[in-house]
Amino acid sequence: MLIEITAIILAGGRSSRMGSNKALLPLQGIPVIERLVRELDTVVGRVIIAGGNQPEAYSYLGKEIFSDVYPGSGPLAGLHAGLTAAETPWSLAVACDMPFASREVFEWLVERVRTAEKSSGPEAIIPVVQGRVQPLLAAYRRNVLPGLEKELQAGSLKLTRWTEGLHAEYADGAEIAAATGLPLEQIPFNMNRPDDYRQALDWLDRDHKGNA
Repeated sequence: MLIEITAIILAGGRSSRMGSNKALLPLQGIPVIERLVRELDTVVGRVIIAGGNQPEAYSYLGKEIFSDVYPGSGPLAGLHAGLTAAETPWSLAVACDMPFASREVFEWLVERVRTAEKSSGPEAIIPVVQGRVQPLLAAYRRNVLPGLEKELQAGSLKLTRWTEGLHAEYADGAEIAAATGLPLEQIPFNMNRPDDYRQALDWLDRDHKGNA
């Protein structure tokens, strides 16, 4: 069964802890957001960017970019902008600073969406990796939008608090690692600080040397 799915790259953060736009940090010569676009283009028909207040920074990617309706409201606002623009029954969401979110992970999520569509199913499919919920590497039904908008209007901006109120299916990260062959610790890895960026570079360098 074919399902229309949109991918939303959440790129509206201020990168204050990194000190520069983390979405544009180069990894093996390619900005991390461009790596994500390339991976997603092989899995879904439409990739959009929820770009906060910096749409001009990502125009070179040739993707539709949508600014937040609720600026300054964090990832919930980016997800709201993306789901509003997506119009498809389901969307994949991924943060712009996840360098190891790969085609294999997205394909795994799409398969879980297909399974969910065969029944009344969940409103969201959210991985849990090493005990930590990963709402920024997940799949969401579009029908979560009204509740999401209420949260934003109320000024309740904590993403995990909102997802706790959803009928969500929580997926064991170990299952993703087993299905994709990817290292468990890398699947949800995100780069908030310079040390995180250095860690990503080190992992990529070791993987490159190991495959040489």
